[in-house]
Parts: sequence; C-alpha cells; structure tokens
Amino acid sequence: MIKTISLLTLAFLTLSAHANPALEGDWMIEMKPSGAPIIGLLQLERDGDNWKGFVEGGPVPVTVNGDRVDILIDTRDLRGFIFFMRLDGELNDGKLAGTFTIESEAKVNASDGTWTATRYIEEVRSKEPDPVDLSGIWSPAPGRDFRKYVMDLTPAAEAWHADYLMHYDQPNVRCVSPGITAMVAWGAYPFEILESEDKLTFIYEFDSEVRRIFLDGREPPEFYPNSGMGFSTGHWEGSELIVETTLLSQNTRDFRGEPISEQARLEEVYTLSEDGQSMTAVITLHDPDNYRRPPIRRRAWTRKPETEIYPNECDPDSFYRQMYNEGLLDMYFERSRRRF
Repeated sequence: MIKTISLLTLAFLTLSAHANPALEGDWMIEMKPSGAPIIGLLQLERDGDNWKGFVEGGPVPVTVNGDRVDILIDTRDLRGFIFFMRLDGELNDGKLAGTFTIESEAKVNASDGTWTATRYIEEVRSKEPDPVDLSGIWSPAPGRDFRKYVMDLTPAAEAWHADYLMHYDQPNVRCVSPGITAMVAWGAYPFEILESEDKLTFIYEFDSEVRRIFLDGREPPEFYPNSGMGFSTGHWEGSELIVETTLLSQNTRDFRGEPISEQARLEEVYTLSEDGQSMTAVITLHDPDNYRRPPIRRRAWTRKPETEIYPNECDPDSFYRQMYNEGLLDMYFERSRRRF
C-alpha cells in the first residue's frame, strides 16, 4: 500500500551486487504521459555496494540490477494529492529508457507512459548579452515540472519540519506572503512583466505581489530588510535572463512546509522560445542550512495578452474565525514558534 511509504523517511539506499557502473552519474530525464512532457535531473550515485537516487535534488528509492533500474518518484498534483510514479527502465547504448506507472490512493490527473534519460551536459551560455523581449502577460503552461515533494533536508531542517501542520503553519493561509520561492514555483497564476531601462517589474496575480529585478548591477541599499520577495538582480547571458535573489526572510519552500533560511539564495534562468510565445524557467534554491543538495523546480508559461490580472484579496479573519469556532485558537498561539 502507498500509505506504508513514509514521505519523511524515504529510504534511497539499495543494495545491488550486480549493478552496471555505467548507470552512475547525472541524467536528464523526460517523462511522456498522455499530456505535456515532464523533464528533470536524475542523479544515480554509488555508495560502496549501495546506490543513491535523487530527482530534482530530492531523494528517491532506487533499485539497480545489472542494466535495469527501478525508481519511485514522489510528487503531487495541483490539488495537493500525493502520488508516485514508478519507473522501470534499462540502460541500452548509453541511454536509459522504459515505462512508468502511476501509484495513488486518490484519483489524480496523471497517466502512465514512457520515459527516457540521456547524460546531463551542463549548458555553456554565451557571456555576450543579447536581451530578448519578455514583456507582456504570461499564463501557466502544463507539464515540464516533476513537482518533487520531499527534498534532501539537513538534520536541522528535518527537526524543524517534524511537527509542521500545513493548514495552520503555512504562511498564506493567514494572508502572509509565501515568498518568491514558492510563488514562482507554484506557477498556477498569471503574471505580467514590465520592462524599463534598468529593471524588470513582475506583477503577480497571486497575492497581488510586485517584484523588481534590477539590471544595472546595483547592490541592496544599506539596511535593506529581509522579506518574502527578497532583493533581486538580473543579467543576460546570451538571450537567457539570469536572476539572483537574496535577503529572503525565513519562509517555507512549498506546500510541504520545508524551511528557507535568511541565508538562502534563489537562482532563476528564464528562456524565451524562438517564436517569442512561450517562456520556461529553471528555479534552483541554494540553502545549505536546510538542504544537502539544492531543490530544483521547472516552470513554463505561454504569452497571452488577452489574460486579465485580477486583484487577489485575502481575509485573515476567516482563518482565525474558523479556529475560534472550533476552539483551536489556544493551540494556534501555542505554536507561535512556527510563525516567521
């Protein structure tokens, strides 16, 4: 049964005495369900006679037997239901390929399919800036992201997360910003990009947040405070926009509630398609205080000028009123240590 697999204690060491060492290394994996493809980084590592598996920076159970590999990836759908993708594949002529099946106790919008993986080759970007026009309104596009659920937490992060209660501790349930790390990774709402000479302004429908990405190399002003949106600077490497965000406040990375420290750094790489009608991003969180390897998310959007950006209002009273009616306010206040 799926419920017997603990998401908090995923065992990703697997004994295999007859494994092909050629399986070890970094792979770019592409899943092909009935809908849009999903891509991500698969890492297979040997540890003596054991193997470790990671997808997008998060641990996965992996079994290796000769040229064959079995991988179980935990993920979630847009409604928050957790499910698993079980991959069965084989190494052949330097490539991995096979099929995958969906394992879930809930009805999720996911289908079985095939998958392939090729050796990951780090991209060499042009250092000569060649800016492209990113301005306009962007709506979420399907696919691309694994939505990997459990990441490779440090012991300190595991201890903090141990008694996390999503419906009470998640910042946005009480109308507090979930922060840019969560907002850009969720990708379920449209946003608008405005261009000017020295900055890009992102206007998100979610929480009606406004973000400024400075392109003139400036440093944060003295005594600039940490915040959920942080301080963002950007530069062009060829036609790719590289954005780095620092001065983040303590927050949570995703719905699971994995923590973010004030020392964290968020890197985003935005790429525009040749026809200018779609845009993708690779989002990497660097936070050694909480993660032994950086979590990765991938998003895609379609340019849709006809889309409206609606006001997003939040009433915190509804959150507190429900707890009051249920006699849970004392419990909530006793958990104040969980609030950033």
